[in-house]
Amino acid sequence: MKLSWVMAAAVLFAAGCSKEQKKVEEKVTRVEISSLEKRLFQQRIPVQGTVEPVQHAVISAKVGGTLEIFETDEGTILKKGDLLFGIDRQILKNQVVVKKDEIKVREAALESAKIKLNVANIDCKVAKNDLEVTKINLIQAQRDFERADNLKKSKAISDSSWESADTDLKKAKMAVKSSEAAVANAEAAVNNAEAEVKNAKAQLKQAESNLAIAEKNLKDSEVFAPFDCVVTETFVEKNEFVTTGQKILKVENQNSLEVTCFLSAVYYDQLIPGRTVAEFPGYKDEKGNILRTPITYKAPAIDPESRTFKIKVKIDDPAKYLPVPVSGMLCELNIILVEREGYGLPEGAVLLRAENKMIAFTVNGENRAESVEIQRGIVDRGYAEIINADQLTGKRFVITGQNFINNNSLLKEIEKERK
Repeated sequence: MKLSWVMAAAVLFAAGCSKEQKKVEEKVTRVEISSLEKRLFQQRIPVQGTVEPVQHAVISAKVGGTLEIFETDEGTILKKGDLLFGIDRQILKNQVVVKKDEIKVREAALESAKIKLNVANIDCKVAKNDLEVTKINLIQAQRDFERADNLKKSKAISDSSWESADTDLKKAKMAVKSSEAAVANAEAAVNNAEAEVKNAKAQLKQAESNLAIAEKNLKDSEVFAPFDCVVTETFVEKNEFVTTGQKILKVENQNSLEVTCFLSAVYYDQLIPGRTVAEFPGYKDEKGNILRTPITYKAPAIDPESRTFKIKVKIDDPAKYLPVPVSGMLCELNIILVEREGYGLPEGAVLLRAENKMIAFTVNGENRAESVEIQRGIVDRGYAEIINADQLTGKRFVITGQNFINNNSLLKEIEKERK
C-alpha cells in the first residue's frame, strides 16, 4: 500500500510539472509589419455622366426653295466656314435686281419732288415779296386818298381828282387781297411739295429695306458651318423643296466635349468651378496619365424635387485619350472634393475601440505589440490617412494579424521568417 501511494504521488508530481511547462510556453503571433507610407489621399464622389458636345446645332433653312446644293452626308467632317447647303438662288438674284431698280425709280421720284419743292419755295418767296409791295402801295394810296379827301372838303381839288384817288385806294386794297391769296396758294404748294418729298423719302427707304431683305435672303440661301464640326444626322435630300425653318442637318464639334452629371445637394457648397477637379479613371493618354480636368459649370440653383444640381466637366482634345470619348456615351468619373499628400496605413491596420477610439499596434524593440492612438483622416483605395503621423515617425506597425493580438503580445514578422 505504501509503495502504491508513493508511485501515485510521483505520477501526480510529473503531471504537475508538465502543466507548468506548458504555461511557460508563450504564444507567438505571426504578423506583417510596415512603416507609415507616404501617398496621395483623395476624398471622391463617384458619379456617372453623359458625354455631350460643347458646340452643337441643328441647322435649318433660312429661306424656302429647292435644295440645289447638298453634298454633305452623315460623318462628313467640315471646317468653320465650309458650305453646308444652298437653296436655288436664281429667283433670289432676280429679286435683288428688281429691288435695285425700284430704288433707282424711288431716287428719281425723290429728286423730282425736291425740284418741285425748290420751285414752290421760290414762287412762295416771290409771292411774299409781291405782297410786301402791294402793302406799301396800299399805304401810299391810303395817304393819297386822305389828302384828296381833305382837299375836296376845302374845295381845293375837283371831284374827278378825288374820284381818281378813291379808285387808286380800292385798286391797292384789291391788289393786297390778291397778293395774300397768291401767298396762301404758294405756301400750300410748298406744303404739298414738302409732303411729296417726305413721301418720296419714305418710299425710297422702304425700297432700300426691301433690297436689304432681298440681299439677306440671297445670302441666307447658302448656309456655312458655324464651327469645326462633323455632320451627325441629315433630315432631307438634295433637290428636295424645303420651307423656311425646316431642319436640314445636325452638326457637332467632336473636338470639345463635356460631361453632364447630377450630384446630391449636400455637396453643393463643396464644389467650385475652375478649382474642383474631376478624374476619369477609365480614360488615359498615351503616357498612361488619367484624364483630369476641372469642373467648368455648376448650376446656379438646386432642383427642389430631386434635391440635386447639375455640373459640367469639359474635355478638351478628347482624341488624345483611350478609349476616345464620344458624345452620347455614359462614362464614370470621380469628383475630387479633397486631395492631399499624407502618411497612411492599410485600412485594416487601424482598429476601432470603445468610445470611437482608433488604435493601431506597433512593434517595440522586444518584438511585442504596443497600441497607439490614431487620428484617422481620409480612407482612400484601401489606405487610411494618419493625421497624427508626425507623432509616430519611425514606428513599425502591424498590418496583418492585428485582430489576433493585444498589448504586449509576442510577435514574429512573416517577412523576416521568409528571409
